[in-house]
Amino acid sequence: MAKYQSRLDKRTKRNTNKILNIMIAVVLLLIVVVGGTIVFGGGDEKATTDAPKNSETKDATSDKSAKEDKDSDKSVSMEENSDSEDKADEENDKEDEQKQDESSDDSKENVALDGEDDSKMQVEESDEPNVAKTMVHPDWKPIGTEQTGEHVSSYDQGTVDWQEKIKAVSYATGIQESNMTVWWVEGNGGPQKSMATVTAKDTKTPYRVYLQWVDGKGWQPTKVQELKENDKAS
Repeated sequence: MAKYQSRLDKRTKRNTNKILNIMIAVVLLLIVVVGGTIVFGGGDEKATTDAPKNSETKDATSDKSAKEDKDSDKSVSMEENSDSEDKADEENDKEDEQKQDESSDDSKENVALDGEDDSKMQVEESDEPNVAKTMVHPDWKPIGTEQTGEHVSSYDQGTVDWQEKIKAVSYATGIQESNMTVWWVEGNGGPQKSMATVTAKDTKTPYRVYLQWVDGKGWQPTKVQELKENDKAS
């Protein structure tokens, strides 16, 4: 009986060992399978994970490149606009300088012709029917002349003598020639005396200016009358 029991125990022990071995084999197999899954599956996951990063990197690079292109285009556009503005400013500056030069020339002419003290102007009310007042300045001077030799008064427009008469009228009245309408220029009782009827374009005020020729020095104003009406307009 004891011998049978010992044999039974051995058989049972062998069966137990076999079961344990099988279980160990199964556990090892599972370990291998799980390990392989982790190793190979992790690599795929890593590849999958890396792929969006690469894509994101490419997208970021593309966006950066596109932004740089836009910035470059914007920079070029700004430079072109800046160049256009600079050219426009230069043209405006040139126009301003030209206007200033013209204004300066006019001012020089006015200074040369209007250097008298206005407070010395003698103004008198007139009893003549069409004369509002008479003005005389003791410091009026001849305006100068380009003419040489014996002087012959001319009433033809465009001649040097005519132009110098008009310059003397502008000098006496203070009306610039560009703002003056000349209605009549005629003799005044002698070959070296003239008078002119003019109006200012902006005010329409009529004036009659009396001139006297001074040899070698040109026409000199002697009297200015402010008229009530332009008697040469009709």
